[in-house]
Amino acid sequence: MVDTDQPRRPRRPLWRRVLSITAQVVIGLGLGAAIAEYAFSSRAAGAFPHVNFYVPDPELGVRLEPGATMRFQLRENPLSTIHVNAEGYRGGDWPAPREDDVIVVGDSQVFGLGVEDDATFSAGLATRSGRTVLNGGVPTYGPQEYLAVAREQLARRRVKTVVVALNFVNDPFEVDRPNRERHAVWDGWAVRIETAPAHVSAFPGRKWLFSRSHAMYALRRWLHARGTADAPESAELGDPVDLGTPSEGNLHDLVLASQQAHAEVIVAQDDARKSLKDSEQRLVALGAEFRQTDQRLTNMVERHVLGHGTPGDIVVEESSESGREVRLTAGMIRKIASARGQYVQALLRDREAAENEAARTLVAKQDSLSGERQLLRARIAAGVPALPRPPSVFRAYLQQFKALCDEHGAELVVVALPIDVQVDPSEWRKYGVTDAPNMDESLVLLDDLIADATALGLRSLDATAALRGAEPGAFLDHDIHMTAKGHAAVAEALAATLSAPLAVPLSPPRPGLPEGRSFVPDADEWGARGEVKVTGSTAAGCSTQIQREWLRVQCRRQKPRDRFDAVVVREGDDPATMVMRTADGLSLVTPLTIGAPITARFYKKSGVQDLEIRWPAGPDGKPKFTGAFVDVPAEPPPADPHADAIAALCTCHQQTTEELYCSEPASSDEYLPDACKPSCSQLWGDPDLLAACSASHTTCADKLACAQNDPLAAPTCPEGQVHAFASNACFAACDPAHPCAHGTCTPWHGGAVCV
Repeated sequence: MVDTDQPRRPRRPLWRRVLSITAQVVIGLGLGAAIAEYAFSSRAAGAFPHVNFYVPDPELGVRLEPGATMRFQLRENPLSTIHVNAEGYRGGDWPAPREDDVIVVGDSQVFGLGVEDDATFSAGLATRSGRTVLNGGVPTYGPQEYLAVAREQLARRRVKTVVVALNFVNDPFEVDRPNRERHAVWDGWAVRIETAPAHVSAFPGRKWLFSRSHAMYALRRWLHARGTADAPESAELGDPVDLGTPSEGNLHDLVLASQQAHAEVIVAQDDARKSLKDSEQRLVALGAEFRQTDQRLTNMVERHVLGHGTPGDIVVEESSESGREVRLTAGMIRKIASARGQYVQALLRDREAAENEAARTLVAKQDSLSGERQLLRARIAAGVPALPRPPSVFRAYLQQFKALCDEHGAELVVVALPIDVQVDPSEWRKYGVTDAPNMDESLVLLDDLIADATALGLRSLDATAALRGAEPGAFLDHDIHMTAKGHAAVAEALAATLSAPLAVPLSPPRPGLPEGRSFVPDADEWGARGEVKVTGSTAAGCSTQIQREWLRVQCRRQKPRDRFDAVVVREGDDPATMVMRTADGLSLVTPLTIGAPITARFYKKSGVQDLEIRWPAGPDGKPKFTGAFVDVPAEPPPADPHADAIAALCTCHQQTTEELYCSEPASSDEYLPDACKPSCSQLWGDPDLLAACSASHTTCADKLACAQNDPLAAPTCPEGQVHAFASNACFAACDPAHPCAHGTCTPWHGGAVCV
């Protein structure tokens, strides 16, 4: 039986009971939160996929909290640990300044998201170079911040080299937009300025809760996934970071920018090609018109000089027709060439001659046609102009950066970092993209950057090739950042760039010819020009012509037993000078320069003679030509190393012109058809060009034109070589920084070449 009279335990006051329950709830919640935190932290291995220790900065937008550390992991990529030193940059504390310090400035690629402190390419560069290399990369930074970091450190330390790594994910779109206009700090995270909250509620522990709590981070991600991040009531719980690294640019922008940057150049080049094609068609039409005019003048000469035969076929030097009169001998050719010029000049002087007006009209038309042809040939020879590359979006920026480095006695080095999909199209697969855009066109933006850096005299590195060599595995999975393998490849390439001599750009001569120079006359122009008076030329069996500033001398066989050994320019040689010896003659074709004498020695069976050409300026400023063949003591002729080349050119000449040499009979009754044999007495050119001409051309006509320095048949020069001096030869471009391996560096048309 229960004793109901036993006294009851006094009840605790209400406030104590409430306090006890509250304590139990708090302890339970705390224990639950701790368990949740442990669970979410363990699931994430204590890592976050974004940097969570930013602090605000009025100039740079954000900085890294000095002394901060965190574990970092993106998706299934390797886990890494990030340490921030006392300076607010990645890695251990920086050593005392040294004379050869290097600082690398950039964004998250330089910072090394996804790799350990000692796996960044800055750390790799330090290992390979033996120099102190400071990692000045900060995620979210752009070109303006790179410049500010460099300015700050140049003022503090004796930095010798500043490496700016321009990341083509977003730097082209941020070059004029500072980070303070793009990012803000929200509880230690960097967020886009447009998504940052207007204000936050301060309370104890907020910083840890919202930046370091994995449970809170998971909650915010969950709310963001549900689409509640933009709701006012949940703004402070909304996810402060979007997937990936914030950026104002995208891949579409990059491709579009490259297309727009070069669109004007492409249009201009197309217009130039069309103009060039029109010039070529006009040149063909002018040639036909010129030959018609020339034939009419030749017919006048034939009627008054020979009265028989068809010497125009030979004088004009075009391909022969089947009806050619083979009785025309070398002597007749010289006679027609000389008489033609003398007769035309006589017609122009004789105002009473019946044909003087017709001749004057034809000569004026020829001069006009010749002038237009000369201009067209020069335009076509110059080809499509090498239009200047459009400036990169970084040109003004690089100039500003270089000026800063120059002020502090430091060298600026530029690194172009491509996007993963620019390096290897297979990188698209990790993003689930099947219909991937072609990024080849976007690579021109990197080329533009490197071209601008080179033009400013800066060392530069396009990291595309190095990263391609590291594929597969140069980039993180589902992310643009480089792996340790990618960083190592960039470090290796950058170390080589820093250790190599500074590449100084070579400025080659401009295409075409300087004012006052022209290309060698073609066959039509030589054929339309009569002889000039040269003492002793008839006795020497030679004809001499001058067209513009060009001189042509041809000594042809007069007797079957004539022998030609050599012709050597002893004075006044020019890179465009052409000499040739064939079994049927000797030729010299060279440009003349007012006041510069020319002396050429002709070696023949009949003896040795010097041709002395003088072209001094007369009292009226116009050049006054004089020339004479002078006998000199006999001497052995020099050896001719071009026998095989000349034989090949002679074969082409015979196939193209069907030139014949006919022994002159005592009378026409003694003429026999078999007295005429194929001849190369009219062949001229530069046998040294045959190899290059044969490599570029297949037809005999083109090979001959090429060997005769016709600019329209010029061969293709190897890289680093150009045509110069109205010659089809290829010359190595040179300057003081690029001396000649052979020959002398000779100024030419805005540059210089090795002669």
